[in-house]
Amino acid sequence: MEKIKHLLELCKNHPVLIQMHNFPDPDALASGFGLQRLLKECGIEAVLCYDGELDKRACKKMIESFQIHAVPLKELGEISYDTFLICVDTQKAAGNITPLCVEIRAVIDHHPTFAPTSYDYQDLREVGSCSTMIADYFRRLHIIPDHTTANVLNYGIKMDTLHFSRGVKDLDIEMFQFLNQYGNVEELKKLADSKMLFTDLKAYSSAIDSFQAYGTMGIAEIEFPCSNDLIAMISDFFLGLDEIDMAVVYSRREDGIKFSVRSKKTEIDAGEWIKEAIKNYGTGGGHSYMAGGLIETENIKKLGPFPSETIRNLFLSAKWRIKKAQKKENDAKLSESI
Repeated sequence: MEKIKHLLELCKNHPVLIQMHNFPDPDALASGFGLQRLLKECGIEAVLCYDGELDKRACKKMIESFQIHAVPLKELGEISYDTFLICVDTQKAAGNITPLCVEIRAVIDHHPTFAPTSYDYQDLREVGSCSTMIADYFRRLHIIPDHTTANVLNYGIKMDTLHFSRGVKDLDIEMFQFLNQYGNVEELKKLADSKMLFTDLKAYSSAIDSFQAYGTMGIAEIEFPCSNDLIAMISDFFLGLDEIDMAVVYSRREDGIKFSVRSKKTEIDAGEWIKEAIKNYGTGGGHSYMAGGLIETENIKKLGPFPSETIRNLFLSAKWRIKKAQKKENDAKLSESI
């Protein structure tokens, strides 16, 4: 509790910005909104912001259902030099946030630490959802979340843990139970029951037609632009195949080539995998089991005349390099122990 109180003290007498990663998902939006509500309960006003697009269907439903106000960076106006900037569900070296003219002062994130960075405040935990961490703040400070905040945070937990089937920890379950006391189960169920559109079937069909398996790795291209959440859904779909442990799905769009990566192999971290695969072309990162990335439009030409083949080889060779590095590390540990 003392640590959380330290964050509140740091925020006092400053304009406060809460920045989500570019192209926020439901967990980023929920945890950002939840933190904004928590700070308001403590007498601190904060602005929730992001770069990129809020293109995920689930995020649009959240914004419509709960009147969440998130400001695009281009509409922020001038940022004061004494602004206290907090990042939620991301970090400075994650490769998925646009730098601002002020330093990041605080980080609240459930992803692995990407690089040693010093912040005035940091809370980095291996849990299934960043929303879980914000809910824990409410509990530790003995602040009862209002009806809307409880629903939004619970939705963030459910979505990022894939309904408690992915990366879930004990604290995720505890916080879901905690929030259930103050939210509305029926409203949450309506929000969670996101229906697939008929046009989505075309994306599934395109991905299935292009799908290729290389051992236990599967890769597929959707031949037309798709939203982030649809690409992610299709990636999850392929990972459901018994023969597939790792999946890569991508779609070429106006902003570049968007990737969704999944891994159920404990020795291959999805975030590390995509970061290694496209490090000379774009940016990527995420969890050990799910990650995303983007090769921006101006860098697509670097892929050469046959981009699909290049992308396939990038992911295959990155997988090989990661396994080789792991073997070298394990051999070194074994040598030290002898």
